[in-house]
Amino acid sequence: MRIAVLYSLPTKRAIASPYKATDEDTKDSAEEVAEALAQKDAESFLVPLSEDGIDAIGAIQADCIFNLIEWDGFDLPLGRQAYEQLEALHVPFTGSRLSVFDRTSDKVDMKKMMDDAGIPTPRWQVFTTGKESIRPDFQYPVIVKLALEHCSIGLPSDAVVRDERALLPILQERITVFQQPVIVEEYVSGREFQVTIVAKRDGPVALPTAEITFTHQGNDDAFLTYNSRWNEEHPDYSLSNVLLANLTPALKNKLQDISLAAWKTFGFCDYARLDIRTRKDSGLTRNQGEKIYVLEANANPGLGDSDEYGMTVSYKAAGMTFADFIWEIVQSSLKRFLRKNTVARFVARLDL
Repeated sequence: MRIAVLYSLPTKRAIASPYKATDEDTKDSAEEVAEALAQKDAESFLVPLSEDGIDAIGAIQADCIFNLIEWDGFDLPLGRQAYEQLEALHVPFTGSRLSVFDRTSDKVDMKKMMDDAGIPTPRWQVFTTGKESIRPDFQYPVIVKLALEHCSIGLPSDAVVRDERALLPILQERITVFQQPVIVEEYVSGREFQVTIVAKRDGPVALPTAEITFTHQGNDDAFLTYNSRWNEEHPDYSLSNVLLANLTPALKNKLQDISLAAWKTFGFCDYARLDIRTRKDSGLTRNQGEKIYVLEANANPGLGDSDEYGMTVSYKAAGMTFADFIWEIVQSSLKRFLRKNTVARFVARLDL
């Protein structure tokens, strides 16, 4: 089987930005995926995709395409173009469809979908000018996020704001600097988890939950800033760890149930990751435990065999190697493509 490992190269805009590190690791992921596929006796080859060469997708000759396109934020239109080309190729490709990529690349759409589906998520509001009236029912502190970015871009240590007076100037600064809408949501001070879901033969399965722990502050107010994730020269770098979560059976089941409900709501395919926080709520009884909030849903999360990834901790805890995990994703995409085409042929016969 020939599998193309398609990955996006940093754009000229990204290279010139202070956040280029978030785009430069995609090549490393692609090389790790290709090595994993070789361990499963698949013939793989790398297909780097530049912003000026998106049409190259149409020339790919492969039985399957492993999709590692990560253009979003300012580069989101390029990501959409790449997905359109993939869907027009009529070759199996891994991960979710364009419609799902769109919904999860825009935090406003993501939040609306979770609210509509009853998926618990922190109370939120979108700002496009910074001059909008702030909803009066916000419970502070709140956290300020860019609506179209990923990987903690635009998330410095001052992103958590304690009152409305401090919020207004930060809103206007973020909108001016990044030229995109801003999401403000109530900050959930508590434990942070990552739930990885992979499609298996009998349906999606939530793997053992990973937890992000913080080695500084010693309290629940720590969160993953851009510098703590990407800036190796910053004192906050590597002040967090990813471990297998120690959960009560009740919390384990609640995290998995909510994550699987989100999978269904967004229409994910093959694999996905949910970012979740919990906190103890004074309105809950002891038996009810902690309240769960889904922060974000990731249709195309970063892949790699490093224990710095929550996904890695999860598939290892499930008894899988990286090659096993990658092969599960490939098998799911092939089966999905086969089902789709079987249905299409059946419908065509009915039309006759």
